[in-house]
Amino acid sequence: MADKTKIKEVLIDQLGDIPGLLDKCRVERIVEPELHGALKDTLVKVISGVRRCGKSVLAHRVLKDLPYGYADFDDERLADLSTADLNLVLEVLLELKPGLKYILLDEIQNIEKWELFVARLQRGGYKVILTGSNARLLSRDLSTHLTGRHKVFEIYPFSFLEYLRSRGIDSPRGKALGTRSRACISAAFSDYFSAGGFPELPGIVDKKSYLHDLYDKILTQDIALRHGVRHIKTLKDIALYTANNYASKLSYQNIKEAYSLGSIHTVKNYLAYMQEAYLFFAVEAFSRKARERVRLPRKMYGIDAALLRSISVSGQKNEGRLLENLVYLELLRRKKQVLYYSDPQRKYEVDFVCRQSAGEAVELIQVCLDTEMAEVKERELRGLQSALTAFKNISEGALTLITLDRGGAERIAGRQVKCVPAWEWLLNP
Repeated sequence: MADKTKIKEVLIDQLGDIPGLLDKCRVERIVEPELHGALKDTLVKVISGVRRCGKSVLAHRVLKDLPYGYADFDDERLADLSTADLNLVLEVLLELKPGLKYILLDEIQNIEKWELFVARLQRGGYKVILTGSNARLLSRDLSTHLTGRHKVFEIYPFSFLEYLRSRGIDSPRGKALGTRSRACISAAFSDYFSAGGFPELPGIVDKKSYLHDLYDKILTQDIALRHGVRHIKTLKDIALYTANNYASKLSYQNIKEAYSLGSIHTVKNYLAYMQEAYLFFAVEAFSRKARERVRLPRKMYGIDAALLRSISVSGQKNEGRLLENLVYLELLRRKKQVLYYSDPQRKYEVDFVCRQSAGEAVELIQVCLDTEMAEVKERELRGLQSALTAFKNISEGALTLITLDRGGAERIAGRQVKCVPAWEWLLNP
């Protein structure tokens, strides 16, 4: 049994950290109004996302004017707590904040059988908010004991809109912009495209070391430790291979052969772990046959441009793939269902075939760094034209070519293709 006095000391220290956390990031996140409104119901709220993307700060922001208790289980001083000790944590929280109604628990999945404790808190009338950096562990354990009684809010590093807010730049959504404003927003986008969206990064002197440390912690703590991975080097090799081939087709077989692995299941498992920890994301090829969709290569995308630049060789060189990666992350934030398209001869492609939900009309999005070269523009437009024959439910205005900084319009097969600078598309969902 843990020492209650020591637990109390730790939780008092953590309470003292809250003002600093709130002061460090005063940016209203896009999901914040929805999360704040959801506090009225009794569902357990789960804020899930990659390490250091701002989950805890978001939770403190929505709770700051409410009577709430707080415990961070990513603190090494609480690392040895057992399931039986969680009741001591509750006792201490009640002593520190008599009459509390809300309880915020950071990274509680570090404690075995934590979901039983959370279910008991909910039955006791407390409104519980959880944060965690592993999507599957949270959802799997909650589904066992809180089926239908929890709601997940996924967040990511700053979107471009949130980045502008962090820089104190007025966000021009839905407004007509003058020349000076367009230049200002375009310059800010260049910085965002290079610096990525991790909230703490602008205030860090040695940014490369910060990003390398973050990457290592995701692999070792959020993946290897939680999944009992024994072959750490293999895990890191596969992660680096993926980082160097982001926004490119990738097959399990290719990775297996590259590292002479005995089983393709190792590759599948490790890539799945990386997706659960929000390090990489997989996009399947479009096919009307589910079996073929599973068989075709996937395209992998990384969680952040700056992280990709720091860990991959190709991250410093291929701005076109980084732009495609950035567009994919925004589609994630918009909760789009996303596939990529290749024609039957694998000659032409469309980067993203997306829709909001099953049965809805699809939108076709092509990403191209620069359309000045005639052959490049023709290839991108040919991809869209090829896809028009495969999809019958494409609404008017749903063909988009996103570029680094060029606007305008093109026509293919009697349909208009909007050419939009990336920054403008990011600000106008």
